[in-house]
Amino acid sequence: MLSFIRKNILLFLILMSGFLFCQDQQLKEIDTLLNKAQEKAIAFKTLKQLEYAKKANALALKTGNSERIAKSYQQLSLALFMLQLPKQSLLYAQKGMEESYTKNNKLFHLQLLGLKAGNYDELNLTSQAAKERFKIINIIKDDSDDSSIISKVALFTSLGAHYTIDKKNTDSAFVYFKSANEQLKKIPEKNYFLYSDYYLYLGDTFLAAKKADSALYYFEKSYQLKQKYKIPVLYTEYTFLGNYYSEQKQYTKALDFYLKGLDNIKKYYNNLSDHADLYQKISGVYGKLGDKKQQTEYQKYYSDTQKKALELKNKNIDYALNVILKDKSDEFDQAQRKNYIYISIGILLLLIFFFFLYKLLNKDLKHKESMISEVTNSLQNRDEIITQKNHETKQLQQKVNDSYQEVIDLAKNNDPAFYFRFQEVYPEFQKKLLEISPSLRTTELILCTYTFLGFSIKDIADYTFKSVNTVRNRKQNLRKKFDLQTEEDMGIWLRNLTGLNSQY
Repeated sequence: MLSFIRKNILLFLILMSGFLFCQDQQLKEIDTLLNKAQEKAIAFKTLKQLEYAKKANALALKTGNSERIAKSYQQLSLALFMLQLPKQSLLYAQKGMEESYTKNNKLFHLQLLGLKAGNYDELNLTSQAAKERFKIINIIKDDSDDSSIISKVALFTSLGAHYTIDKKNTDSAFVYFKSANEQLKKIPEKNYFLYSDYYLYLGDTFLAAKKADSALYYFEKSYQLKQKYKIPVLYTEYTFLGNYYSEQKQYTKALDFYLKGLDNIKKYYNNLSDHADLYQKISGVYGKLGDKKQQTEYQKYYSDTQKKALELKNKNIDYALNVILKDKSDEFDQAQRKNYIYISIGILLLLIFFFFLYKLLNKDLKHKESMISEVTNSLQNRDEIITQKNHETKQLQQKVNDSYQEVIDLAKNNDPAFYFRFQEVYPEFQKKLLEISPSLRTTELILCTYTFLGFSIKDIADYTFKSVNTVRNRKQNLRKKFDLQTEEDMGIWLRNLTGLNSQY
């Protein structure tokens, strides 16, 4: 027996080590896929990012590893956000939020909150986006590590931009830019992307507040910063400077910056929607300069680029939705496999249960048969008793019905035997009434019986050969004796008094 147990333990350990080795290999494969997804995200190859993220997610779900599941959901959400599918992106961001890894990792939790905020922006739910950003700020407000400071700068800057663009409230915007600046002082200038965004959006707020000199100062600061660190991607700076000079009606300078921005964006950023925006700005400036030919030409570039952007967007959406549908199918298959496993385990447990039950019952089968026979006889006896009781109940009910009908007929005929027969059928009636009002006369008791049986005043008058007014007055006197309220029905009160209301 001990040898058998040892062999089983050894087999279990071998199987477990093999399982852990396979799982370790799977985790490495997932990490490789997630790294590839991240690389494609940085290179703006969003469809490839989506592919790798989806493969990583399918493997992660099989392993049940919360960290990998959460990170794959994040990559899926980010890819779908870049493909302008905010609803689907929000779905995966929320799935990531529900993972235990996310709940125990503050930085990752904040990243997903930021993704949710971005998606709300895409859906034009700017107030909800601001709420998500305030959540992040409240979580990290007392943190002083570099990651938290960088996050605060980005968040305060985006809130400042939000109040400038969406709320048209430059006063509130400046408050958030001041908070961003306080945090910005704590990090080195080599984080140029934070500094440049801060300068650009602060300059845009000054432009909205009609403070042109300050706007130009910060636009140029952003441009000079990128020049200092030899950053070639300058189309945002060119665009903001173009906006500034267009606002100042210096259209030649505005055109120069817009054209530089267009050349730069074509070289470093392939988002057609942003190309189209610059084409439209250039067309508008040519219109201001009176160059109708160039205005028309760039308006056509704008229309054609918008069309291509829409076609590409639709193509990307179709592809992304197919990936999501495949993802849903994989999830369904996985759920089905789990169901089959659970069903198989359930059937196996039932078979084991029935086997032991059979063995147990088989030990004393004759005794069981004897017990079953006794139980069967008892059940038969019980059924016979129930049948007999039902028969007796029906007979009793019939007698009650017959007695009731007999009393009704005697009442209608004003038969002298009516009241005596009524007392035989309802022996408690008179006793109950006299307990309440001992001075009741026989004529009053008879009137009570008619009322108890449900006869109307007119019926009572007809059957007892009295006027309606006489019957009504007597009933009114009885109501006073019984102290009945105006809204109380005397017939119902009498039946409740005797506990017989359920029969009527």
